[in-house]
Amino acid sequence: MIKRFIASIVIFAAGFALCAFIHGKNPVSLAKETLSPPVGATAQAQKEPQSKIVWEYTSTKNPNDINKLGADGWELVGISDFVTGSGGYVSSSAYFYFKRAK
Repeated sequence: MIKRFIASIVIFAAGFALCAFIHGKNPVSLAKETLSPPVGATAQAQKEPQSKIVWEYTSTKNPNDINKLGADGWELVGISDFVTGSGGYVSSSAYFYFKRAK
């Protein structure tokens, strides 16, 4: 158990050192960059309040509507496939779900 833990630490340290070498930085300065956000990121986030996006949704069963909806600005976000069986017959129908900003 301890051997696995030590091996994991060694592999992590080797990967971190390799990353620092590839980026041409000191491993300590690289660690500081990964632990703290960029300097302007917090100030910029405070200056620009983000507006809440309101979405509208639609769905269709017709696969021929997909391109038309895409051209109208709708984004395909999900597909549901329903399989039903009755009397030895199996049928399948797909529902396509879309969203776009209002």
